[in-house]
Amino acid sequence: ASTGYDFIHLAQRTFNKIENLNKPVVACINGLALGGGLELSLACDFRIAASDAVFGLPEVKIGALPAAGGTTRLPRIIGLTKALEMLMLGDFIGAEEALRLGLVGRVVEPARLQEETMKLAGSLSQMPPLALKAIKKSVLSGLNSSLASGMALELQAAGFLFNTEDFKEGVSAFVQKRKPVFSGC
Repeated sequence: ASTGYDFIHLAQRTFNKIENLNKPVVACINGLALGGGLELSLACDFRIAASDAVFGLPEVKIGALPAAGGTTRLPRIIGLTKALEMLMLGDFIGAEEALRLGLVGRVVEPARLQEETMKLAGSLSQMPPLALKAIKKSVLSGLNSSLASGMALELQAAGFLFNTEDFKEGVSAFVQKRKPVFSGC
């Protein structure tokens, strides 16, 4: 039989895989994003919410804690003070408050949520994939290292990107005043 530990460990591993994908991940939040649902969205790179969405980590109210990344990712995203308030009181916040705190990047009317999410995903799909991968890796690694280590990783990534076909295409397109066509090479 599976224990609570096993279940949470599986959730952590799954959400970590989402966070560490080589591509940007966009969360489309409609309705309630509570407990594990909010923790899943915290593992995503972008979060767009409907204006009537509600967010919270109510686990404390049953004597538990959000252990699938809630206590780790939330403070990194919204800051320590508000994260502790949300975690220790288990209160809910609305979409506008989530936007103000930086928990979500955009709030749209419910009828436009899917359209706006697909629009963002479409914009990301037009970006050079190697640069997106390098940016994501640099940001995530930089959060967990010293400034000097983060800068060293940034330098290494920049050096790599300068030698890619995508960089050459991007510069060429800029000079020629045309839209670049990236190949991921």
